[in-house]
Amino acid sequence: MPKINVYLPDDLAAAVKAADVPVSAICQKALRAAVASISTARKAAVALGNPDFDPDAHPAFAERVTGRMTDKLREALDRARSAASDAGYVDSGHLLIGILDTPANLAVRLLPGLQAGADDLRTAVAVAERDEAHPTAPDRENSGEPSRWTGLTLPARAAIGAALQASIALGHNYLGCEHLLIGIAHASTGSGVGAVLREAGLTSDALKAAVISVTAGFAHAQQSSATAGTTHATTAQALKVVMDRLDGIEQRLTAADL
Repeated sequence: MPKINVYLPDDLAAAVKAADVPVSAICQKALRAAVASISTARKAAVALGNPDFDPDAHPAFAERVTGRMTDKLREALDRARSAASDAGYVDSGHLLIGILDTPANLAVRLLPGLQAGADDLRTAVAVAERDEAHPTAPDRENSGEPSRWTGLTLPARAAIGAALQASIALGHNYLGCEHLLIGIAHASTGSGVGAVLREAGLTSDALKAAVISVTAGFAHAQQSSATAGTTHATTAQALKVVMDRLDGIEQRLTAADL
């Protein structure tokens, strides 16, 4: 049976050893689940670029994709649909507007570091060529609220597919606004709005690098915070010991009438 090396931080390795965890069995189970999840996501990304594919005809598919979405991305998609209310369809430009209009999401936070401004992008999108092809699969009539796939142009769907691919490539198990921004910028979507992003220096590669940098910095900040918290707790405990000893000395001196 082939062997795969798994590298662990020192503290986790020590804890695993102390707990006598069955590493091989757990890793095999986790890897099987990861392979299945990634395979499904890749198939979904390809399907979304197929004009004959109807997501609403495959509820399990739709549920798996939307299940990966963060709350911020869901909000951005809702805002995109609101922005598209007069158009009757949702194109990649509406997706970008939805991202820009959703407060405090990571995609928007990346822009200043990439020398890009949200207002400039809005202006560029307004004048961009946005005559986007529609899927050949007809939209399904629904008596309730439209699904997240209703009325999406083919480049808009392809952008979500490219976002899935970006999420996988970055090793993420969720789909966020930052991934959708990467997806819109990807040349494979055939979107005029993607060209606007690339002209502003927001290529898919540049955005991926920015996401990696920000998430690495966040992880480092978390680790530093945890270390600082541990140090603070240790210092506080040491101070308590000293104060307890001083109290004891003071009580003995009082008892001795000194």
